[in-house]
Amino acid sequence: MADQEPIAPAPSTDRRAFLTTGAALAAGGLMFGEWTPASAAALPKRKLGRTGLMVTTLSFGGIQLSDDSHKRVLEHAIDAGINLIHSCPGYTGGRSMKVVGDVMKTKRKSVYLAIKASPGDVDRCLQTLNTDVIDILIPDSADFSDKEKEAYAKLQKAGKIRFSGFACHNGMAKRLEAAIDAGWRDVMLISYNAGNRGGLDDVIAKAVKAQKMGFMAMKVRAGGDFGAGLRSLLKNDDIHTLTPGMNSVQQIDANIAAVTQRNADTRREDREFARYCSTLAGKLCTHCGHCDQACPQRVAIGEYLRADLYRERGDLRLAQDLVRSIPRRQSVAACTRCGRCDHACERQLSVMDLIHDVARV
Repeated sequence: MADQEPIAPAPSTDRRAFLTTGAALAAGGLMFGEWTPASAAALPKRKLGRTGLMVTTLSFGGIQLSDDSHKRVLEHAIDAGINLIHSCPGYTGGRSMKVVGDVMKTKRKSVYLAIKASPGDVDRCLQTLNTDVIDILIPDSADFSDKEKEAYAKLQKAGKIRFSGFACHNGMAKRLEAAIDAGWRDVMLISYNAGNRGGLDDVIAKAVKAQKMGFMAMKVRAGGDFGAGLRSLLKNDDIHTLTPGMNSVQQIDANIAAVTQRNADTRREDREFARYCSTLAGKLCTHCGHCDQACPQRVAIGEYLRADLYRERGDLRLAQDLVRSIPRRQSVAACTRCGRCDHACERQLSVMDLIHDVARV
């Protein structure tokens, strides 16, 4: 359905303002009811590859949505101009997608939905989301077979999804090469930040050139001054939207302020950000997947490292939920401490110690 005419989101009539600097956020004590009208054009847009969808450069990651109070948070994001929402049936035990579904009762025409679910879960997702169609289906999948392609085509023919995609947390370069060869996935939700972009930019550029793929970037928070980090990532025109998880009005406003700031000393920022990136060697996992591949016991090392990322950014509950979801046969209980994961790590991290540590969260 890549040739389908994109549905433009209806303009919101209740856009909200955001504070323009982190200092203003801290000093302003932003509370519900203190918003003022803002320009709907504040957030720039980019074309999401061959989908043709014009998406805001900041999209909403729903991984932290968990209760009714978050409905107003999501509504605020949409009113502020964000027009792409991402969620998953597994986020916060299904509560995230329920929050999104409740908000879609009144906001569906203003946004696109990118849902991380398998083809077999689409009908259930549509019911929860209170919608007839998912704009982008992006499951965690490395399956580029003809059978999988047919499953997507069937859903597209039925009008249940519009575009096909996939999400990837580990071994991203290798899986992206496979997606390029397959040629039928429209969008990739990719872990992309200051720590790993150097190993991904070339293959992302290849995918854009060869297949006109669209790219949504998750796990974008690694990187020095956060605002400068976001702006640095968006200097890559092949990254079409950044999708950080957000669970408060303050986070939304700070993120919007960061990506729309026009008076930053960008040359100084570039120098400082480059210096920061040079310090990351040996300190930050790039989620390359080499440790997973090296483990003879098939421990879910990548999942533990992802939980560590959540822990480091302060999302302890997400880290705990992820650790608890790992089957025992793939848990650290199966680790023999052979050390092969450490030897395989291109960043020279103490992977073995790290996964045992995060298993105790």
